[in-house]
Amino acid sequence: MDLRYRLLNVFAIKDQPFSGNPLCVFEDAATLDGGEMMGWARQFNLSETTFVTRIDPDPTGPAAADVRIFPPGYEMPFAGHPTLGTAHVVADLLGEAGRRPDAVTLRLPAGDFPVERTRDGWRLRAHAPEVRDAEATPAELASALGLPTDAVCAGDSQWVTTGVEQLLVRLADADAVRAAVPDVPLLARYATSETGSPQVYVWAWTGERSVEVRLFAVSGSSVDEDPATGSACANLGGWLVSRGHRDVEITVAQGTAVHRPSRLHLSIDADGRIFVAGRVVEVGAGTVRA
Repeated sequence: MDLRYRLLNVFAIKDQPFSGNPLCVFEDAATLDGGEMMGWARQFNLSETTFVTRIDPDPTGPAAADVRIFPPGYEMPFAGHPTLGTAHVVADLLGEAGRRPDAVTLRLPAGDFPVERTRDGWRLRAHAPEVRDAEATPAELASALGLPTDAVCAGDSQWVTTGVEQLLVRLADADAVRAAVPDVPLLARYATSETGSPQVYVWAWTGERSVEVRLFAVSGSSVDEDPATGSACANLGGWLVSRGHRDVEITVAQGTAVHRPSRLHLSIDADGRIFVAGRVVEVGAGTVRA
């Protein structure tokens, strides 16, 4: 059996071909079970691979699809750049069937996520945020990040989820973001969520409407850094909403340290709804034999 897939860069920067976060999307994975999906995710070894298991066939109804998301080794209930990239592929597949929807709803394990087409990409609407205070002190978080204590803004570290819970740590400036060198045991101690996944999202303002960020995740005895993290960007929106921010648009820079510069666009409307948008670029396609 042959399975078609596509390769995309999500949150890409115009005229920079190796920008954004890579993604593999299997167009029709209805016959695969979870173990086989995990195997293909390991085969491609990208930060995430997605599997479209069903596209609603009703041509008169809203465009929607069932999707599962796998990094190498486990399944995620939600992730940002796979959601945008998969919506792009689903819309294109529907276009081949005579439809060209400007909006697609992806049904993920974390719930339904509406995604809409923008002028040069796609935009998702995140779930309402849940926020709780971090237990670790600024000194403990600074030690986990290899930074001086005064680099961590006191009172500004919180756990946030709009689909995936992550620890958000605001730093004093972009230099501190760039200087962070995580300590694996300390990061695992202080940044392990209630779901058991140690992740920390460090960020700092670089202007009135711009931030620089990095996302670190513990994987075994090492730390992985993500080029562009839509779920964490949405969580940053949740952090801002919890502090009363409304009607804002923020440009999020990520990925420079791993040589995959990325741009994410975070917006919050007057009602506190959170949106994450970015450019999606298809870079290849192919077939594998299952």
